[in-house]
Amino acid sequence: MRRGHLPGWMTPYAVVWAVDLALGVAGCKGNQGGQPLPPPVEQAEALAEDVQSDLDRSAWPAAEAKLRELRGTGEELASVGVAQTRRSAYGNALDSLGAAITRRSRADALTAGNHVSRVVTGIMADYPTKVPVHVSLMDVAGRDVLYAAEQGRWSDAANGAAEVGRSYAPVQAHVKASNPALDQRVTSEMAQLQRAIVSRARDRVTSLAQALLEDVDHIEQTF
Repeated sequence: MRRGHLPGWMTPYAVVWAVDLALGVAGCKGNQGGQPLPPPVEQAEALAEDVQSDLDRSAWPAAEAKLRELRGTGEELASVGVAQTRRSAYGNALDSLGAAITRRSRADALTAGNHVSRVVTGIMADYPTKVPVHVSLMDVAGRDVLYAAEQGRWSDAANGAAEVGRSYAPVQAHVKASNPALDQRVTSEMAQLQRAIVSRARDRVTSLAQALLEDVDHIEQTF
């Protein structure tokens, strides 16, 4: 779909969210067998998160260095059997990130960096992982909420919050059995987050999104 022909309700960021969500959800169905997660995929996951830390601090030279590493890692994906469609999505995501870094647009670069994380999560879904890919999707969606709220993109923030809930559903029973207090906290944070988005309470949304992201780390530790 060309940018000039987007439906009225669908921002360019929402298109990215919808396409990436489709890739990730489709990939989740294949997360039952095959070879262990290849090192280049693990490296790409870590680098995609690290570059967002650099961008959050407007550390542009460090972000440019991470981008070069991400491109180098991308060159290894074919050798470990990553599908062409996944590699193309990865390359396109890096191009968007590179363009945002060149413009020195912190907001666009953070969104593009998280786009890279989402594409890498889709790749991870094709392999068995210790932590279910749904938890990784919670992390990506939570950062989507954070960045969208900071930028006043409330429709995108609502989409991200809804995805957090959908991604939590498949792992909630495990979390509830492993750490009932954590489950109660996450459930409460998600409900409060949705209400804060409806109210467009920016500071409240960013605070809740950050708390939820910290709890996603705690969820990972239950596996």
